[in-house]
Amino acid sequence: MMKNLTIDVYMDTTCPWCRMGTTSLRSALKKLPEGTNATVRWHAYQLNPGIRPEGEDYRQVMIGRLGGNAQFEARMKQYNEYGAQFGLTFNMDMVKFTPNTTLTHQLIAVTPEELKEQLIANIYTAYFEKGINIGDVNELVEIASASGVTDDAAELKIRLLKGDGLEKVELGQRSAQKLGIRGVPYFVINEEISLSGLQSPSEFMHLFENSSSAARG
Repeated sequence: MMKNLTIDVYMDTTCPWCRMGTTSLRSALKKLPEGTNATVRWHAYQLNPGIRPEGEDYRQVMIGRLGGNAQFEARMKQYNEYGAQFGLTFNMDMVKFTPNTTLTHQLIAVTPEELKEQLIANIYTAYFEKGINIGDVNELVEIASASGVTDDAAELKIRLLKGDGLEKVELGQRSAQKLGIRGVPYFVINEEISLSGLQSPSEFMHLFENSSSAARG
């Protein structure tokens, strides 16, 4: 019987597959047997670390990466279709910016553990459903306030601009490099089972059950 689970999640805040993957993980965790202790640890991974601080045009960045307009349109359709399977909406026509995600990861790093999951979900919603530029510190602190992270937006803004949380962001990047991670989402279960890419809730459950650490309790 599963007793203890630790799941390390490597993700980026502009990654559609990460949004789907973390949603799938949450669904699986809700199905765990009573008495199971599950801890999720979030780690920063930046898909586009070289993006300018002010952000860049989303369409141009993606067309450059995918190889053309047709490929871009097909990928946007794919996000919508796959997202729907997880109950998620992707209004990709509203996404205009590819932001530098450093500030979002700083915010996650300084957020209390019990609030991180909801904050991350709200950041994803802001970006993929509302087209909000999550690289803008003012937009970010507004999301943080709405997520219950702070009741002093001005103070949080100053902290982020001063670099609070940056050390943890860089630690996540170094950890990902050591693990050889080249894409996200990436999950490590009980520091022994590693898996890359989108997983279904049933696939997560199978892996949970086959983790020797979980079985030992």
